[in-house]
Amino acid sequence: MLVIFDCDGVLVDTETVSAKVLRDCLQPLGIAVSVAEVLTLFRGKSIAVCAEQVAALLADSEPYQSWPVLEREAFAKEFWAKVQQETLVAFESGVAPIAGVRDVLQSLREQGVAFCVASNGRHEKMQMTLTHTALADYFPPANRFSATDVAQGKPAPDLFLYAASKMGARPSECIVVEDSPSGARAARLAGMSLLGYCPAEPLLPRAGTDDLMRAEGAKLFRHMDELLTLL
Repeated sequence: MLVIFDCDGVLVDTETVSAKVLRDCLQPLGIAVSVAEVLTLFRGKSIAVCAEQVAALLADSEPYQSWPVLEREAFAKEFWAKVQQETLVAFESGVAPIAGVRDVLQSLREQGVAFCVASNGRHEKMQMTLTHTALADYFPPANRFSATDVAQGKPAPDLFLYAASKMGARPSECIVVEDSPSGARAARLAGMSLLGYCPAEPLLPRAGTDDLMRAEGAKLFRHMDELLTLL
């Protein structure tokens, strides 16, 4: 058995921090979105898809609409780079591990169960967040996989299939732990079993996300202390 963990929202509690940074960066441009709306739009999606969605949001702002096309494209790239940089700065100020996940990882290690992390985020981001949450020791570089390693990130199955291949496991032997519909779809398309971490969130109503996760074949759980029993 190989357990493949998503990173953001499953191992490290970064998604709300990221959403607040993007919200704050968009506000000066006259784009008012809530943290919940940002989470709904961007959670679990690849960097490329997020960049496209940010560009679409910018397209509705002034004076962006009046700029030449090339100037718009340049600004969109610069803006997304700024968001990524400010997100990393926010992470350096402090991110926390998901409650209970360290106990899960320690138990898997003691039982000799293989596990790894597969994230749509870049390797640099994983290195930072895993280090700041004291989880890096559980995931040596050889057990970390990023969407930048493959042609397409989630929701395509490429990343999970790549991780399984590198870890020497068949897809049928893999259990994916995910918190987003995008990641859930990638697991289903990869032919892997799927456990959906769906905690109660005050900023984001879960009902719609729960339904989307179930539609991809996920068995849902609310607390990390349930995970070992499900595995």
